[in-house]
Amino acid sequence: MSSVASAPKHVLVVDDEPDFANLLRSMLVKAGYAVATACNGEDALEEVRRHRPAIITLDMKMPRQSGVHFYRALKKDPELRDVPVVVVTGLTHEDQDMANLIHSLLEPENVPHPEAYLEKPVEEAQFLKTIQETLKVATKR
Repeated sequence: MSSVASAPKHVLVVDDEPDFANLLRSMLVKAGYAVATACNGEDALEEVRRHRPAIITLDMKMPRQSGVHFYRALKKDPELRDVPVVVVTGLTHEDQDMANLIHSLLEPENVPHPEAYLEKPVEEAQFLKTIQETLKVATKR
């Protein structure tokens, strides 16, 4: 996979599983990205406000503040709503919990869909391709 040109794009990995967050981090760093991590939605929101990322990878089920609450807060903030989000979750598209999460994310407040969804475990090439493609689309907006 080719590395990121010039200044590295900043990625925020939000996941409460340290081993998985470190795995995503290592894949991204190896591909040339600058990476920060957060283990819950509260910490993630602070990090986004402190250092706006080019893209966020987001787990949905986390302690303190879930990915759903973080996502809603992000998309309600006029200064942050255009930051693209790739949901990386253990819930599958066929899973009723995933359907419920997506419904709870979007319906009550007309929140837009995340830019992409990936199911755990992720395959490195597909993960990096999704990040690159999502960033490419986001920069065209």
